[in-house]
Amino acid sequence: MPTRADFQSGYAPSGAARIYFEASGVGPGLVFVHAGVSDSRMWEPQFDTFAAKYRVVRYDHRGFGKSKMPGGPYALRDDLLSVIRQLGIARATFVGCSMGGATIIDFALEHPEMVSALVLVGSGVTGLNDPSQLSADTLKHWAEFLTAARDRDVDRARELEAKYWIDGPSRDAALVDPVYRERARQLHRENFSLEQMTRQEQPLKPPAIGRLGEIAAPTLVVIGDHDDVDLVKLADRLATEIPNASLVTIANAAHLPSLEHPDEFNRILSDFLIKSVPPTNR
Repeated sequence: MPTRADFQSGYAPSGAARIYFEASGVGPGLVFVHAGVSDSRMWEPQFDTFAAKYRVVRYDHRGFGKSKMPGGPYALRDDLLSVIRQLGIARATFVGCSMGGATIIDFALEHPEMVSALVLVGSGVTGLNDPSQLSADTLKHWAEFLTAARDRDVDRARELEAKYWIDGPSRDAALVDPVYRERARQLHRENFSLEQMTRQEQPLKPPAIGRLGEIAAPTLVVIGDHDDVDLVKLADRLATEIPNASLVTIANAAHLPSLEHPDEFNRILSDFLIKSVPPTNR
């Protein structure tokens, strides 16, 4: 739990939704955007650590954690904008994992003047939705998951997701750190919902996949070597097509390397931030 005296929390209005956020620290803005298999608590190993030098923000996507999912149209990039406006942040570095990565890419394309740098962790990207481009293992996973979802077998659907994203598609669960595994599975379990997956946000037009060359901000792409094989390929593509981007692979990590190997991730992030967005000396 946050321990700093300057910690604050609250809700930012965004359309019909109220987006729960937490913030701490003073300095350049550093905003963490979580994956679709967790909530903002996945950034626990980063929150206080980076608040020593940065204005750190994390928040729950609508439908996750403490943020409810009301009906009606929405866009996750708009929710992100609502949060940082609520906090009076004009410019920041954005760190996004998976769905959070896709969100910050869209945000950077719509609001480039607000982005100092990007960190894309096991990131997705909008507009990449051609099944013919997916690997056989990925297609097999989604076929099994969709069958469980259609049958309303929530326990099986949840277990398939947890195995795929937390353990990794091909990694033996016995080789995964048990403390990380239990924590990641707990966060996943508390946020899993079949109904949530049927709701589609308003797409960025044109989508991000064809516009990566427009991103001018310094960008770090981070991928776990045991993540989904198609996301590993996408990480290479992001690092190639975004002009000022570099790629780092974290060994023995699946989809949540910041939670699985926090010391290594924090070192990598800190080195990148020092080069691209020096902290405020206090």
